[in-house]
Amino acid sequence: MRKFAAHNAMYIGQRYYTYAELYELTGRIYSLIPQDKVYKRIGICCNNDIETYASILAVSLYGAAYVPLNRDFPVLRNRKIAEDCGLELIMCSTENDGLKAIAGDAQYLLTASAQAAEGRIVKRTDQPTSYILFTSGSTGEPKGVPVSHANLRSFFNYFLANYDFDERDRFLQTYELTFDVSVFSFFMPLMVGACCYVLPAEGIKPLKIVECLQKHTITVVSMVPGVLRYLDSYFKEIVLPGLRFSFFSGDALYHELAARWSGCIPNAAIHNFYGPTETTIVCTRYIFDPQGPVTENGIVPLGKPFEGIELIIVNEDLQETEKGELCFSGTQVIPEYLDGANGEKFFVKNEKRYYKTGDLASWNITGDLVFHGRADSQVKVNGYRVELAEVENAVRKASGSECIVMCVQENKLSRLVAYTQKGMDEEALRNRLASLLPEYMIPHKFIPVDAFPLNANGKIDRKALINAYI
Repeated sequence: MRKFAAHNAMYIGQRYYTYAELYELTGRIYSLIPQDKVYKRIGICCNNDIETYASILAVSLYGAAYVPLNRDFPVLRNRKIAEDCGLELIMCSTENDGLKAIAGDAQYLLTASAQAAEGRIVKRTDQPTSYILFTSGSTGEPKGVPVSHANLRSFFNYFLANYDFDERDRFLQTYELTFDVSVFSFFMPLMVGACCYVLPAEGIKPLKIVECLQKHTITVVSMVPGVLRYLDSYFKEIVLPGLRFSFFSGDALYHELAARWSGCIPNAAIHNFYGPTETTIVCTRYIFDPQGPVTENGIVPLGKPFEGIELIIVNEDLQETEKGELCFSGTQVIPEYLDGANGEKFFVKNEKRYYKTGDLASWNITGDLVFHGRADSQVKVNGYRVELAEVENAVRKASGSECIVMCVQENKLSRLVAYTQKGMDEEALRNRLASLLPEYMIPHKFIPVDAFPLNANGKIDRKALINAYI
């Protein structure tokens, strides 16, 4: 931070903070941490303000693992996370109604009131874990994912070795702090002396992203593909000549949509990344070419693994196969979930410990991974196995527009339901699908929607879709 003291480190809340100001605020917040005991993990109730980001830095410099808590999540979920992590200290920039309930018996500190600090920032503990994030679990309980400093170091080493980021870059931070790609969007610019621009919380997220890209001449942005689905109809009005890198991860990126987006960013490279939280943010990369080959399912390939990452594709018996479940081993893979939970997601093969992603993949002729959907998105309809991603791709081809296909229960029968854009001619669509799919794979019902609801991370919210239209 001292090397770039006078440079702008962050833009948030409609003002800039230099590296010197950010470090000074970090010191003030660090000084609030009680000195009478050592904390291994510290919770941060996240707001969209400079104090929250400085708190992450303060906890990291203290040497503890930080545990972000999304204040918009249900109090009971946050309370469960706090209990699972054994949090004894939680930081928050401002007090809110749920904070006391989340904290329980833990102490909480209000960081917005931090005064000028005395003394230096010194590491009080040296925990191997950098942060703990929670993902949804099949049992209905959130799963804790502890990411180590070693995992994170391997991740950032890849970007430092493969990209020419420097102090002239302007990164846009579009993610909630409980979403792992926020770690890249926040820390990467600080590593090279660049400026991190934090997306405002107010307004329609995809539109705010475009506004920030234009207003601040952003050079590096990472987004989920769902943002492009929303912006598709605005592409003719969007021109971003200053953008250098447009990164995607977190969901399937479709070739046609990415190709249309490339027309908005004439000087930028589009890189498609893949990686579950358990493999530390992302761990494979594909450099997109709008004129390149299109995969059979229309999804942009996942590419090749980072250095230090090994992968295999296995069947249900954990035997290697051409198409099956994608499994990772290597320097970015966490050793286990919090408290050793869900151990069945890991296995040892050829003396290496692998993580089972639950995603289906295969290799193509160019040596790139191709995504085939989730293993758990395979459903049975009238006794037939159906891959929902295959049906979605067929509907997209037949209609030329976005759709989401889900399996619902009606009168104890499994039925395929397709959510499509309004204005579709259902009879014509069914006729076109008849040439693409067997009868049992054609959706039982087509439901037109005004817009696909997005969750906080920009992914299509499937639960909200069901609640709104069924």
